[in-house]
Amino acid sequence: MTDAPADPRRTELASRFLVLALGGLFLLGLLGFIVAVLDARERSEAPAHPSLPGTTEESSQGGARIVLALAEPGPAAGQVLPVVPVARFWSTKEGLSRDAIVRALETGRLRGFDRVIVEDSVFESLAQALDVHVHANVARGDMAAVGRVIRRGGLGLLPATALGPSMRALRVDGRALTGNDRIADVTAWPLLIAASEESSSAWHQADTWVLVAGGDSFTDRGVYDTVVRRGKGVDYPFDGGTARVTGHACCDPVFGDNIVPRYVLTGNRGAVRRLFRDAELAIANHEMPTTQAWAFHRSGLRFSGRPDLTRIFSRAGIDYLSLANNHIKDYGADGISDTRRILREHGIAFGGAGVDLAQARRTRLLEAAHARVAIIPCLGIVRAYWATAGESGATPCLDRYIVPDIKAARRSGADVVIVFPHWGVEYTRQPQPSMRRHAERWVKAGADLIVGAHSHVAGAIEDIGGSPVFYSLGNLVFDQHWSTNTMESALLEATFHGGTLIELRLRPYIIHDTSQPNLLDPARGEGRRLLRQVRAASAGWLDW
Repeated sequence: MTDAPADPRRTELASRFLVLALGGLFLLGLLGFIVAVLDARERSEAPAHPSLPGTTEESSQGGARIVLALAEPGPAAGQVLPVVPVARFWSTKEGLSRDAIVRALETGRLRGFDRVIVEDSVFESLAQALDVHVHANVARGDMAAVGRVIRRGGLGLLPATALGPSMRALRVDGRALTGNDRIADVTAWPLLIAASEESSSAWHQADTWVLVAGGDSFTDRGVYDTVVRRGKGVDYPFDGGTARVTGHACCDPVFGDNIVPRYVLTGNRGAVRRLFRDAELAIANHEMPTTQAWAFHRSGLRFSGRPDLTRIFSRAGIDYLSLANNHIKDYGADGISDTRRILREHGIAFGGAGVDLAQARRTRLLEAAHARVAIIPCLGIVRAYWATAGESGATPCLDRYIVPDIKAARRSGADVVIVFPHWGVEYTRQPQPSMRRHAERWVKAGADLIVGAHSHVAGAIEDIGGSPVFYSLGNLVFDQHWSTNTMESALLEATFHGGTLIELRLRPYIIHDTSQPNLLDPARGEGRRLLRQVRAASAGWLDW
């Protein structure tokens, strides 16, 4: 019996199968070799001090060695204390990288800063957390020493609990601990040390909140013309983004030789609105009555607001409007009553004017994060508009009223007291001596912050016993387009932690189209020039 001849098709299939099998084994071997090389390379290139804490655990399964990178969670919120790099108040530096801070500690030098200092209480813990040997040129000292160094242009590193208004808190790796765009979870902060056993040393980021304050605003005259008659709409005033001044020209066609800025809008529409809406508390001055008997005023010094235009403020996220100003009584007692009712209907809190003095002085506590905030407005000029026991008007900026009101707010549980005076001389940056005397008495009574209005220009700043006084924030939504000084002002962004003021920032802007603030870059150009003017006006009163 002879063997059957082999089927050539089966032989071909077997050969192909063998080739495929050998090829597959080769590819598997090559893949394993590549993985091993990459693993070895990754381990050799791993930083000695990784940014995120972690541990490495080795195990064996089926003969294959597995390396598990177990992310070790950082300390829980409430058990940690952030360490914050700080610069002087007027610095335009925004932030640093964690690596740059490490190099500064190791070398004692950092470009852009004259010196580096670490606050005593965090010196050892920070060095240990970063695993660095601190250079001998790095200073250490108490908060007074840190303050002296940063005022001279140095960099300070201090616990977040020591932050204050005289310094600028810097970002680390793009993350901010203060301001509207701050991180929500403290464990995301790149520089953390363990808090001491004292609960007061821990940092609770949920207690951080922001106040944004603006100056004089109304909806009459040029604002009405832009929003209503030219059809720009109620959102237009707060739709402003960013701008850049390209030069200056002479002269304004109405007011003669006033120099006016030339500028271009550079985009970022809605940036101003976001500043107000993102803040826990946003306030401004309501420079008019809003009344059913309103009328459009093309010019002149009698103002009124059409009731539905109140949406300009409510849609922008304004929480509180001061009524204590020299125009609130332009339409008499009825105008004040209408204003109070209309603002209430639009969900905006208010104070500072009423049908009599008792109503004008009534103070309401506002909630911001976990803090209770009292705002006390008053009018320091135009006595004819002052409220009395039997006459409508605004609360007078007299110590016999404001000092007791500050103390009463404290007794009522206010964590923060803000006085909002309407005072001073128009178009001047510096305060009168009487304003400084009032401010000193109010701070002594318990005011944490004083924010002024009326002069229509950004005014001087003073530090009275640790409580900042901004004598004027200038115009916000206003139509004085006939001079550089009245078109350019600054928003105040103040960060609090509970009842403590921990940072202040001025956000310069230019008013476009008689109604719309647009932010200027504080580090260059016209924004930088404006801040320098405010700093010069503050000379002798502010040692920041």
